[in-house]
Amino acid sequence: MIASKSDHSEAANPFRPGMGLDPPYLADRAAQLERFTRYLAAFPAFPRNVRLTGLRGVGKTVLLQHYAAAAEARGWVVVRRECSEHLRSESTFALALVADCRTAVEHSSRALALRQRSTTAARRALDLLGGLTVTLEGVTLAIKPPASAAHQPEVLEDRMFQAVELACESAEAANRPGVLFCYDEAHVLADTPRSRQFPLGIFLASLARAQRSGLAVMLVVSGLPTLTDNLARAKSYSERMFQAELLDALRPPEDALAFVRPFESSDRGVDPEVVESVRHDTGGYPFHIQFFGASLWEACMPSPRITNSDFVRHRPAILRALDGAFFDARLARTSGLERRVLRAVAASGENAALHVVRASLNLPNHRIQPVIADLEAKGLLYRPERGRLAFTVPLFGDYLRRRRAAA
Repeated sequence: MIASKSDHSEAANPFRPGMGLDPPYLADRAAQLERFTRYLAAFPAFPRNVRLTGLRGVGKTVLLQHYAAAAEARGWVVVRRECSEHLRSESTFALALVADCRTAVEHSSRALALRQRSTTAARRALDLLGGLTVTLEGVTLAIKPPASAAHQPEVLEDRMFQAVELACESAEAANRPGVLFCYDEAHVLADTPRSRQFPLGIFLASLARAQRSGLAVMLVVSGLPTLTDNLARAKSYSERMFQAELLDALRPPEDALAFVRPFESSDRGVDPEVVESVRHDTGGYPFHIQFFGASLWEACMPSPRITNSDFVRHRPAILRALDGAFFDARLARTSGLERRVLRAVAASGENAALHVVRASLNLPNHRIQPVIADLEAKGLLYRPERGRLAFTVPLFGDYLRRRRAAA
């Protein structure tokens, strides 16, 4: 027997809590998508890059994927990368960029004339950047750089520029509008002067050079709020290079729609009291809404309507599951002193004045600053403004206060 739309016991859970999973209803992101579409339309007369920042679970990766899809629909060559900490060295980042440019070339036209042109350009662009085998429709290059290339930022900038140039030339020859690099989790990239590693600064310099030269290239970087500071420290002109998009919690009525629409599309109802309670417990943050929705969907099967008594009954279990899925692992990576700092911030809410945290812990500035730096490196804290600390994880303060109350 084929299940009907109203057969709730057989219907699949429409909610999708997870990393980078497209929600059933993309709420409150129409303005960002419209702006990005205008950026694509204005290219190349007005080249623009985008810096997409926000707390964890606000939908940065999902929006980045929609940006990429919008560009691909208009013929752009799109290269995606999820950044990781190993890219903090100049040489490793340079190799990653060359690999991305190689991918862009391979996505472009396969015409014989283009293959010959790309072979010549690839040999020039990949020289000194190492150890890659590039295959283009039967044309293979194996490049091994001389040892003298190591630790020469000016050489690396030239090679990064040449690699980008290769990708753009190939896209142009294939009658593509341009090349779009989408780099997610980009907050992990940072220049480290103490170890004389400047991958981010060199990359920004090569990209700025490419755009000044009229090359059809565009960059979207996405990450935690610390990304903005990392870019500014790498190059003072980075603020002029990027259009800023800050993602936050969903605004009314979109926060309610993100929760209600999936139920309605499956012919299940939700009491208004439940909607308001979910808005309160989730703060409007997309991941939390998806988590509550998915949990209530399963817990209340096969009921056609989620009532307030259902919510009250299942809420404790949902919060315990949320803690285990979203918060516990992050707290487990901290030391005892780091946890004390986190709890001191949580005592003020989701952010706190640094002097209040110091006073509550009775720690001098020289003692607490390294701890804060470690928590920033672990992606748990950031500085929204001078003298303030805030959690990068939405509602982390609620979680810590909940743990303390249960202890």
